Amino acid sequence: IFLKAVAALFLLMLAIWAIRSDSGHDGYVSAAPLAEGGDPAWRRSPVWDDGRAEVCAYEVTWAHYGRRYDGRALLVLVKEPWAPDLDVKADSPRPDGFDVLKLNHVRDVPTGLYTYHQMASLYTRRDSGALQKLATASSEACGISTAEMVEGRLTTHSYFDGQGDRAASWPTNALPEDGLPASLRDYVTGRTPASLAVFPSLLAARLPELRPVTYRVERREVPAVDTADGKVPGVEIRLTSGRSVLAYTFDRQAPYRLLGFEREDGTAYRLSRCERIAYWQMNKPGDEAWLPRSAR
Repeated sequence: IFLKAVAALFLLMLAIWAIRSDSGHDGYVSAAPLAEGGDPAWRRSPVWDDGRAEVCAYEVTWAHYGRRYDGRALLVLVKEPWAPDLDVKADSPRPDGFDVLKLNHVRDVPTGLYTYHQMASLYTRRDSGALQKLATASSEACGISTAEMVEGRLTTHSYFDGQGDRAASWPTNALPEDGLPASLRDYVTGRTPASLAVFPSLLAARLPELRPVTYRVERREVPAVDTADGKVPGVEIRLTSGRSVLAYTFDRQAPYRLLGFEREDGTAYRLSRCERIAYWQMNKPGDEAWLPRSAR
């Protein structure tokens, strides 16, 4: 009887290990791939294998407190190897791993006496475009708010009354608004869907309701977009839901860098510089000279 019990326990442990191992090798796919019709060729381009990152600096107009403030933002898009067992960046490519595209969105906006320091990091699978992980933080003199989505579970922490600590499952078919500067590139040349489910931006001190919003999707050619380098032809992808409007304008040339962004409240981004660089090596005094003065 004892040997049978041991054998049964061993088989149970083996089954549990097999289930965990199977899910671990592929990693948790926290959100479904993008809607059908998009063109994923830009994600699979060898440009992402050059050991550098797409680093774009923007002049920002930010609507807050019933006013509009000037600030700056950096969008960094780079390929990284992923360690599925720990759900973090791997030090080097692994046989059981896969590639992700990491989008870092860093925004700093002075508002009178104090400054908002905000950042969002999103990791999407290079092969499918599915969201793998998300983390955001917003800090200023009043407090700190954070959010993280890991293994399909979203947790948020806010210092505002009525919010505090919350948790929810990530909606399977929802795209994070904070990742749209990358994910919408699928539709610059690919067929656009009629609508998209978008999870509201978590790059905020007062966090939104934890549920997606359905947006109507429209695309149009823009003959000339004003940038610091002059006028550049672009493609605007406009998302509309009631009064909410999110308009992203991308370069017509792959990999479709973001040229500008506008929101219905007056928030706007204007590209001031964008290059492929190894930014992690640019940490010496004086390296900030790469940034345009308007974005320092």
